[in-house]
Amino acid sequence: MKSFMILFSITALLMSFSSVFGDEKQKEYEITRISMILEEKKEISPDILNVNLSITAKAQKEAEVINILGAIDKSIRALKSDYTGGSYSVYKNCWWEKNKWKCSGYKGDLSYSFRLKDPKEQNKILEAAEEIKEKYSEMMEYTVSNPQWIVTEKKYKEIENTLKIEIIDTALDFAKKLGEKIVRQCFIANIDYDIKRFYRESPVIYKSAISDATERAIEAPEPKKEDKAVTVKAQIKFACIDKK
Repeated sequence: MKSFMILFSITALLMSFSSVFGDEKQKEYEITRISMILEEKKEISPDILNVNLSITAKAQKEAEVINILGAIDKSIRALKSDYTGGSYSVYKNCWWEKNKWKCSGYKGDLSYSFRLKDPKEQNKILEAAEEIKEKYSEMMEYTVSNPQWIVTEKKYKEIENTLKIEIIDTALDFAKKLGEKIVRQCFIANIDYDIKRFYRESPVIYKSAISDATERAIEAPEPKKEDKAVTVKAQIKFACIDKK
């Protein structure tokens, strides 16, 4: 009797599962699924000039190198320009020569990445670097590299969010027209975004070059400001069912 009850329960469970599975297959069969790619693109104007400044100092003593880097950092901070970085490293000045490893004194590196709203501000940075260069002469060198116009992350996000909404609006309009065409009720089942940013620039490098102490004013080249493209693509999946 007990075995019969277990067998009856299993049979009932299988019949129930078969019924549910059959209903699911029937429901799935009644759904029309459509997938498409939508794309929105917008050109935006850069709002920040990014300028990288790298400084190398050398001296016989480690403390001398640190003091030089400290003086440079003080001059940079006095400019009150927006920047990131300011990190430094000090190490033994060594090189490979005639199959031998040689060392003499110490070297130190210091780097900054400036974010300038006014491109003329880079001239102040170069003038400050030259003043320090004149003070420490052969003990210090600097390089200004890859000045380029960029778009701030905040501005990018604003544009990307706008484009995402525009894609949704387009998708909703398509779903409505699709439903009218096939006489069904269509809605968005899934959205998968793919965002691409384009902001490549050719690197440009300026090294310390002014030798005349009386020549103070510096007019650095200003990179051309070109619009950057933000593209938002999305794979949209629609599901259409019979109207109730």
